Amino acid sequence: METASSTQTKSKLAGKSILIIGGGAFGVSTAYHIASTIKLAATRTSVTILDRFDFPSQNAASTDLNKIVRSDYSEPLYTRLGVEAMAEWKKPAGMFAGMFEQTGWYLAAENVSIPFIMTSVKNSLALGHEGVRKVALDEVRRTSPAYTGKMKDWQVWWNPSAGWTTSGDAVAAMARAAIDLGARYVSGEDGWTKGLIYGPDGSCIGARSVGGTEHLADVVVVSAGAGSAELLDCQGQLQAKGHVVGHIQLEPEEIEKYRTIKIVDHFEEGIIFPPNRDGVVKVATVNFVTNKQNRKIPGLSLPRYRADNPDDGIPHRIEKEIRSWLRGFVPSLANRPWVETRICWDTDTADLHFLIDQHPKHNGLFLATGGSAHGFKFLPVIGKYIVDRLESRLEPAFAHAWAWRPDRPRNTRQGPNPHPKPERDLSEFEGFASAMPLARL
Repeated sequence: METASSTQTKSKLAGKSILIIGGGAFGVSTAYHIASTIKLAATRTSVTILDRFDFPSQNAASTDLNKIVRSDYSEPLYTRLGVEAMAEWKKPAGMFAGMFEQTGWYLAAENVSIPFIMTSVKNSLALGHEGVRKVALDEVRRTSPAYTGKMKDWQVWWNPSAGWTTSGDAVAAMARAAIDLGARYVSGEDGWTKGLIYGPDGSCIGARSVGGTEHLADVVVVSAGAGSAELLDCQGQLQAKGHVVGHIQLEPEEIEKYRTIKIVDHFEEGIIFPPNRDGVVKVATVNFVTNKQNRKIPGLSLPRYRADNPDDGIPHRIEKEIRSWLRGFVPSLANRPWVETRICWDTDTADLHFLIDQHPKHNGLFLATGGSAHGFKFLPVIGKYIVDRLESRLEPAFAHAWAWRPDRPRNTRQGPNPHPKPERDLSEFEGFASAMPLARL
């Protein structure tokens, strides 16, 4: 039997300095899993996370009130990851204790997203999940009495195994756990990455911050989410995509009325969550926007963060679409004012598989990004797989799906696209015609 010390001795990372750019889900999970498998001080290994903001980073897509946690996927590879992550979310003690609410969720669509849902349901049933089934609209109204609308043309499936978690809290908890194990987290101007540093032979040897600090390292992992493509040329594999999010504050006397509503994910329109501990209901659109008409790298979608554009609202046309959707099933919330709105920026790949691989031209440089609006739920375990790639031992199926692949055809995704509606660019909307992103982390 291998001992912990023998495993550490065999690790390619033992004794090295590892720099992780980005404090979102992929970044902090990677730091934690390195620190939890290698005794950093004993092996003289260092792990440093760089981010513009303290944890949980306000620019990260994972920093939010809540995110759905589920294992419903049309691709068995992600179903497997979802089951593994779900086991961690459900543990009664430990890092994420008390953060996961298993409320179940309704998967809904009217037309183009139905193939994705049906394939996901098939995979869930194959895993032995009980209670996964198509339901009538009367049942939706009975289990969530606030859903009084007609839900015209909706087809709905129910999965009781899913739920939601307080995502910002979870990212912060994993960052603290990594720090407790010896990792460093650098924020502010010293953590805000301006660019990568390369040696004479083209190897990546670190990163330079906005404040002028040079962070040198043996291994550099770019986990910068929507800002990844600004740090290096990803040959068109990554583009920032945003979805509009709005928060509704319930009055104290209303919380009980909405407390029992189930998550609804209408794959063609949007998502609604039950109220959180503060009585806030989150609503999000699933029809994404890009930001290709920016002044930094025109033609490549880059994020337009609220931190750099504090006066930004949300596109009025999209707000009207969200309210129209709410009016069709929960009309009592359709006209309520927002207490907070934002565009949540993530980075998508063409096939929605992650990008977790070594850069083909720069030794020492790895990417762990491309969450594609579905990566957060794997927070407890994704870092383990990223470490496997850093150690050159990632399973072939994952290594193939997540490989550096600029020339791979766009239609290689294993299953149906969950959100097949065409994306729109921010430049199409009033008030966003001259977007100027600052995506550095």
